[in-house]
Amino acid sequence: MDNSILYHVLNPLVAKKRLDDGSRMRKNDVRDARGLAMTEFTKEPVPYVPRFSDPLYRELSDMSRYYDQQTEDIKRERNRVHKLIQLTFPNFTDEIDVDNTSILEVLRLFPHPAMIKGQTITEITDTILGLGLRGIGQVRAHTLAERLWRAHSLSYPAVDSSSFVIKQLQQQVTHIIEMSKEREIVINSMIELAKQLPEYEILLSIPSVAENTAVRLIGERGDVRRFEKRSQINSFIGLDLTEIQSGDYVAQRHITKHGNPHARKLLYWTVINMVSSTAQPNHIRDSYEKKRATASRKKPLLVSSMDRLIKTIHYLINTNQFYSYELVHCKTLES
Repeated sequence: MDNSILYHVLNPLVAKKRLDDGSRMRKNDVRDARGLAMTEFTKEPVPYVPRFSDPLYRELSDMSRYYDQQTEDIKRERNRVHKLIQLTFPNFTDEIDVDNTSILEVLRLFPHPAMIKGQTITEITDTILGLGLRGIGQVRAHTLAERLWRAHSLSYPAVDSSSFVIKQLQQQVTHIIEMSKEREIVINSMIELAKQLPEYEILLSIPSVAENTAVRLIGERGDVRRFEKRSQINSFIGLDLTEIQSGDYVAQRHITKHGNPHARKLLYWTVINMVSSTAQPNHIRDSYEKKRATASRKKPLLVSSMDRLIKTIHYLINTNQFYSYELVHCKTLES
């Protein structure tokens, strides 16, 4: 459209099904191109006119995918670090959880028991405080020092303190710390961009939806207003149900998973937080708890809750309203 060239937008799955009409399998690029051109005019005579949305949605989508990529890379690096710790400082993870970035800084400083040998707990505490780590004060540093000392006295490493494995461990810990900082920069940039969109504050009004979740929901689903019905959003995400029935046989229904897996995963964890016992009161948890008493399986209830959340978000954004549990609760009682 930028150069005034008319084009057609094809859904890959729909296009494939259109080309499968024949009974004989003869596939090549020439036949595919001709078949796609013919079916587009014979089976879809009205051309699809795309609705262009704010470029901010595209930018948020790219940043959200990069955020997911960083998350997966951090998970892999953490697994490698855990493997190396078993060689260099076996009892470290028994005493200290290394999933915290500040703790990784301590691990990078003391990757081997020999580096603690000869030091008192007070000296170790002062060394940790000297790092200036966020969330670690005098009490926390003293507790870490005691645990390090205890782990050091029980550990029997498989490698010496001069081994290359020590350097490898420190480098991979540094890599995790750098990626975590980069990921934090990305999410902060997404928040600044999303503040320009009206739906950002609406999403934040929903219980258990924090800034991180709100901006990533916007990035993965784009402008929700382009969907006329929530069933279209379900299809876009892959929550639409299959149905197979023949004679007396009726297959168990399940979601297609044909849509956006990133958005589907994000919605799943959002619902998990919303139905937890520590979440703020919300109608999704009320519905989940009501059905759980008689349900035999948990997964269908979560899928149903995801569909309910999509319906809520679609309604709130299209009507430009903030979430109100009291209002939803009253409507539920009336119905």
